[in-house]
Amino acid sequence: MARPLLHGAALAVRDGLPTASRDVSAAKVACGDAAYLAARTALQVHGAIGYTQEYDLSLWITKTRALVTAWGTPDFHRSRVVTALESGVAS
Repeated sequence: MARPLLHGAALAVRDGLPTASRDVSAAKVACGDAAYLAARTALQVHGAIGYTQEYDLSLWITKTRALVTAWGTPDFHRSRVVTALESGVAS
C-alpha cells in the first residue's frame, strides 16, 4: 500500500493540490513502515549474519532506521494527516 500513496503524493505535489502536504505525510509514514518491515523481515530470514559487513543488509537496516525519522518523525506525520482529515482538507 505504500507505492500508491507515494505516487498519489507525487501527483498532488506536481499538480499543486491543497492536499499535497497530507498526501506526502501519509506516503512518508507508509513507505517508512514498509521499508522498516522489509528490513526487519530480511534480518529474521538471514539471522545474525545480517548485521555483519559481509551482507548489504546491514547497510539497508542502518539506512532505513535513519530515513524513518528523517524529515520529521512518523508521529509528526501521522498527526499532520489526522489534522488535515479533521479540518476537512481530505476532499
